[in-house]
Amino acid sequence: MNDSHGSGWHHGMHHMRRANLLNPKEIIDFLEIKEGEKVIDLGGGDGFFTKEILQRTRDVTIIDAYDGSFNELQSMGIKTIKGDICKYDSDQYDLVYISNVYHDLIHSCKESVLKNIPKIAKKRVAILDFKPEVTSFGPPSWLKISKEYVIRDFEVMGFHLTREKDLKTHYLLMFEK
Repeated sequence: MNDSHGSGWHHGMHHMRRANLLNPKEIIDFLEIKEGEKVIDLGGGDGFFTKEILQRTRDVTIIDAYDGSFNELQSMGIKTIKGDICKYDSDQYDLVYISNVYHDLIHSCKESVLKNIPKIAKKRVAILDFKPEVTSFGPPSWLKISKEYVIRDFEVMGFHLTREKDLKTHYLLMFEK
């Protein structure tokens, strides 16, 4: 479910392209994570953003069905959970970070997501996802969802939008309970 999946040439090219389009430090700075906060990266795959989160707080967990990078992430002090994000409703976190997978979750398990995110998010949820109008990067346009759609989902879950950032290929939204 993460944009980091794949192998060989495709995976390497995607990683380089992602690194050129998205600045992890800029994105994680937007989240305003404080030391001691408990953060989970849902669908964090290879830890592209999770590694930057670790620079802000030591209590970081990543959950993904893909565990190819888990040994490296664990050696850095990142907790890892191999699992199905659609079914995850354990523990509570100060911040739930979801990058480049919310569109997948909505298409595959919307009811579970709408039920489970409020259970695991104590305070805040941040969503980074692809702009539907950008066709040069990311999944096919029919799979992408607008930020207005995401905002409506989170209002239904009892969250309100507190901040947003417009990036070249993505939008970044911060919600609070």
